[in-house]
Amino acid sequence: MGPLAVHPDFQGQGVGKMIVSSGVDWLKKKGARVIGLETMPRTMDNVGFYSTLGFIPGHLTVTVTLEATRSGIQATPMAQLNPHERELALRQCRVLLDQLAPGYDYTREIVLTAQHQLGDTLFVRKGDEVVSFAISHSVPLVEGRVTEEMRVLKMVAKSESDFDHLVTQLSAYARVKGARRVAIRVQGQYSDVYRRLMTRGARVRWTDLRMSVHEFAESRPANGGIVLSNWEI
Repeated sequence: MGPLAVHPDFQGQGVGKMIVSSGVDWLKKKGARVIGLETMPRTMDNVGFYSTLGFIPGHLTVTVTLEATRSGIQATPMAQLNPHERELALRQCRVLLDQLAPGYDYTREIVLTAQHQLGDTLFVRKGDEVVSFAISHSVPLVEGRVTEEMRVLKMVAKSESDFDHLVTQLSAYARVKGARRVAIRVQGQYSDVYRRLMTRGARVRWTDLRMSVHEFAESRPANGGIVLSNWEI
């Protein structure tokens, strides 16, 4: 859910609570199994506001950056594929994600990223199987600025070794796109992944607090897979 704002003239009248409560009820009726949001952990008013509506503080989401590096690109950018190959890759990415986190589907994000030329989706195959992929945006957040950072929105890997290889590919691809670094958002329940990134020299840039409605929290894949995702719209 988000973003949410209430005009100062109408604050304190329950408008924000009505919007959030209505949104939660709508999501429940639609069968959503994960309902939550991210807010800055130091904003006590926000944390308190959402807590009164049944949201429970969970793990921090830590944004870390790695410097772009020179390395051979072994992953495939979706933009380089012809329409038939792209459809096959989309289907394979959808299958991998559904195996790790049933019900999740990042097809819309992949397609919109390509349509609006915001970045690209990088994926790695072993044989005929996609074992990892990442959706990244490389356009500057402020129009007219140079590309400083390539931002990873979604990152999916079948195993830790597949994840490590994908990180290497992302760092190399960032350099190809002219970015100085790649930014990855790591959810706190992936402590092993976080530690691996720190070992590679990652630097902490930002933190968000992930809050979820009681009994509607996100769970980590039970089969050893890795699914990292921003909760921003």
